[in-house]
Amino acid sequence: MAEKRDMLDDLIDIQQDWQKVSNPLGDLAGSLADPSKARVFNPADYKGKPRTNSVYCINVASKRLDLCNRCLEVCPTAAIEISDTVVKINDQCRECGLCLSVCPTEAFQLPKHMSRQLYDKIARIASAYEQCYVTCTRALGRYPKDNEVVLPCVGVLTPELWFSLLIDYDNISVYLPVGICDRCQTTTGEEVYVNHIGQAEEWSGYSLGLEVDEANLNHEQTRAYKRGQFVSNMARAGATAMMAGNPALLGAKAVAARIKRHTQKMNDMQRALEEAVGSKTSSNRKHILTQSRKLVLSTVQDSPALANVFDLKVPVCDSSLCSMCGDCVRACPLHACDLDAGGHFSVEPAYCLGCGACVKVCEDGALEMEKADPAELVVPDPNAAKAAEQREKIQKAKAEGRAKLSKYLDALEQLGVSGDSD
Repeated sequence: MAEKRDMLDDLIDIQQDWQKVSNPLGDLAGSLADPSKARVFNPADYKGKPRTNSVYCINVASKRLDLCNRCLEVCPTAAIEISDTVVKINDQCRECGLCLSVCPTEAFQLPKHMSRQLYDKIARIASAYEQCYVTCTRALGRYPKDNEVVLPCVGVLTPELWFSLLIDYDNISVYLPVGICDRCQTTTGEEVYVNHIGQAEEWSGYSLGLEVDEANLNHEQTRAYKRGQFVSNMARAGATAMMAGNPALLGAKAVAARIKRHTQKMNDMQRALEEAVGSKTSSNRKHILTQSRKLVLSTVQDSPALANVFDLKVPVCDSSLCSMCGDCVRACPLHACDLDAGGHFSVEPAYCLGCGACVKVCEDGALEMEKADPAELVVPDPNAAKAAEQREKIQKAKAEGRAKLSKYLDALEQLGVSGDSD
């Protein structure tokens, strides 16, 4: 149901109409007078060659080249080379970014296309506009509007990132004209984004929007955002009384605050996880939490029931077969599993991505992947536990107080009865 308009909405409309009248050509006049100021769309501005962190590569960590080939299979130009010591990207790279989204351990990195940065960018737009569109350079072919997120390929987004976005926002769509992928030289991109979006929709239970016609794109800011921006501008101009009368209005500051809260929530979740299970293994190796896993853990922490949608599998050890060679621990670049001096194997499900590398390198056959309780993905909130403990203490104190008061009143009543009998 549409929100009821008021005087503030009318003022916003008047302001926007006046801006159109006072500058009917928008930025066009300036660009005609000075062509150098015209914004030119350059697909290269939205791409970049990833750098590699070989330490995070499963094959490099295990000194084997047969454990994980996802990046090799997805690269449309065979630009990736992996040895037992290093991961390299040669000059054939198309800068499509698909290797970033399929690598489970995030051995490929490009700051502007990492999950945390993409979440913040998309969330900021989805908070301010009626629709946020995720698209690619080939599909758009022009300088993007403020609510259009341009990527080298839509397949850059991981399933975990899509999952978190679908849970948090209902106004995100993919814009891809019909047949656009058929003519793209990034031949593996369509399969990747279809699989990633499909997996996220299955996990979240929500469907992502799809727009194929540019004429149908909606570039309107949300009512709340426009009202907030208008009030903020009036406040800066000195009309503080209007701001005081509308404290709940949203604007750019409110959107920024929402993104900041999400970041803080993820940081708090990681600290809580480290407090619960420790930050290092028995051999002093620090547990590594990927950005995609952080998004998932912070999402299910708010809604624990969502954890049940994940098919969580972790390695389980038959100690009678284990020779304590340590190959399993070395094969895990995220240091999710541990083998202590006493020969006890353990794994932290929150860090384990279920890749099975530890199982494959175990020549003794001591390890097998088995289903685990998805509730292991719900990080205990120490603050919530403390608050619950405090509430319990308060309730207990109240109950004891009521009992003492009742006992005191009973005693007074007995005294009264005794006095009457005298």
